[in-house]
Amino acid sequence: MDDTIDTLKIKIDAARRNLSEETKVAIEAVPWKIAILGMRESKGYSFEQLGDLETETELLLCGLLNPEDYPKELENRMRIPGPRVDELVNEMNQLVFSKMREELIKNTERKKIFETKTAPSVSKIEQEMSSPVTGINKDEIKVLDNAGIKIISAGEPDLTALELNSGTTPAILTQKFTGSFQIPTVKTEHVDSNNLNKVAAPKAPASYPPKGDPYRLPPEE
Repeated sequence: MDDTIDTLKIKIDAARRNLSEETKVAIEAVPWKIAILGMRESKGYSFEQLGDLETETELLLCGLLNPEDYPKELENRMRIPGPRVDELVNEMNQLVFSKMREELIKNTERKKIFETKTAPSVSKIEQEMSSPVTGINKDEIKVLDNAGIKIISAGEPDLTALELNSGTTPAILTQKFTGSFQIPTVKTEHVDSNNLNKVAAPKAPASYPPKGDPYRLPPEE
């Protein structure tokens, strides 16, 4: 019996070490063992039953017991009927698990805020991006500029390649970024298919008489 308890304790200790730091802090912030001991007077459980409740709860907190199996294990180990198991689980949710969940949320939020504060500032990143190119001094850069070769620092976008004048933005880009993008509609004229085979008669020159034959006109015409 003692060997079984020692083996179980070794498993619990190993599983506890694998928990995240936020989870460890949340578990330690709630006096869950004292809450279980208080059920001796409020619920009338024996010390043996409370020992089983503590063991199963610790297995659950360390991830060695599936939450779905928790009520069934309490029923078998503590030898209490189903309705009392449901009542006990609700009590543990209220006194222990919900408080641990709140602590875990707070710890996670604190970690996010800390990581945000320790992240490098945007101004520092911009300063690094605008720093001169290493290995080339100012005189060399001036010579290259005179030769038509522009030196661009690492991370600096070549805006001249866009061929856009400063302060002017193509209309389609303005429409895309300032409002909903709409494709201009194109008016399509439908042609009557019955008229496709009809060839329009050539129009006679204005100098021809209305009923005159152009091949029989006088030479001066």
